[in-house]
Amino acid sequence: MSAQRVYVVMETTTPPAALIAYERLAPVYDRFTDSYDHDGWVGRLEALARRHGLAGRRALDVACGTGKSFLPLVARGYDVWACDLSPAMVDRARRVTGDVSPARVTVADMRQLPALGSFDLVTCLDDAVNYLLDDDGLRAAFASVARLLAPGGIYLFDANTLATYRDGFGARATFERPLADAIWRGETTGPIVPGAICSASIEIGGPAAAVSRHVQRHHPEATVRALLASAGLDCRAVMGQSPGGLLHEEPDEEAHTKLVYVARRPV
Repeated sequence: MSAQRVYVVMETTTPPAALIAYERLAPVYDRFTDSYDHDGWVGRLEALARRHGLAGRRALDVACGTGKSFLPLVARGYDVWACDLSPAMVDRARRVTGDVSPARVTVADMRQLPALGSFDLVTCLDDAVNYLLDDDGLRAAFASVARLLAPGGIYLFDANTLATYRDGFGARATFERPLADAIWRGETTGPIVPGAICSASIEIGGPAAAVSRHVQRHHPEATVRALLASAGLDCRAVMGQSPGGLLHEEPDEEAHTKLVYVARRPV
């Protein structure tokens, strides 16, 4: 790991609700996601990107959280940069990146990324794009990524499906389960249809009790494809994903938990 440099870039102008949610969740986030196999998942995603033309090894991980989504890339020899909206999450990511110069920490927004250079791979994982609550925000995020992709570069991201919102965000399907001293509660009471805005809360226990509230929008596949095209990106593949990070060639909004998109900047 010492041979690789990882620079962490902060986003601070994304929707305040998302910022507040992750500032509050940061202390328990790693325990909350302890069962996630990020290494195996990112390995499968990298193989998918290679199938669709990924050639270089310079990567940007947008919405990096505490670093779990970019560490597998570092281990695979990528020259990795990373960003997130939450200073608390970034602080935790910095602790696992090794020796990071403060001069390399930059304020950023996924909808208006700074001129960090040219990247062969840009990732945005763990349903980060669902925190963008309108088409304008999603369009801006795609255009921002397109500016940083090298010709032939790959943009790989995931988005939650209708099945995920109905099972985990709907009040009628509310479930409670202890996760790292936290309880998840669905809050959405209206019909969950394509394009719906949904919310859920995570009640964090312990000495610093708090509620981390997550507001997301479902992005229909047709909308995502159209906005990628408007940013000058070719949508090369859409895969279904089931629990455990397993990928499926035929995506199904009603059966899979996520859709995984692979887009490419034309040469």
